[in-house]
Order: sequence, then structure tokens, then C-alpha cells
Amino acid sequence: MKKNINISNEDIMKLDYKHTHILKKFINDNGKIIPQRVTNMSRSVHTKITKAVKQARFLSLI
Repeated sequence: MKKNINISNEDIMKLDYKHTHILKKFINDNGKIIPQRVTNMSRSVHTKITKAVKQARFLSLI
């Protein structure tokens, strides 16, 4: 099941561990990162998302 996540190109460009309101769109209820095949994002964007989520988790922001 594809998940329609509305995110603009500006949000993708400023994607960072500090923007938790954007990162929470890519995390399910259990705190796991939603897979690339579900979010339908490109590989490079999904890699940025993954790195930002992991860094935010490490800093206890999420």
C-alpha cells in the first residue's frame, strides 16, 4: 500500500535532524522508518531521510 506523503521540494532541500515535524511523517507508530517502496521517494531522498531520522533518534529529538 503506497502512502501519499505531501512534502514540497523546499522541505526536501532543508531536510535535517532539527526538523522533527517533517521527519515524523516518515516514521510509523512504533518509531520505525517507513520503507522507500511505501513512501515512493527516490533513493537519494530516502537516504537523506534515513540519516536525519537516525541522527534525531541519537540526540533524543524523536
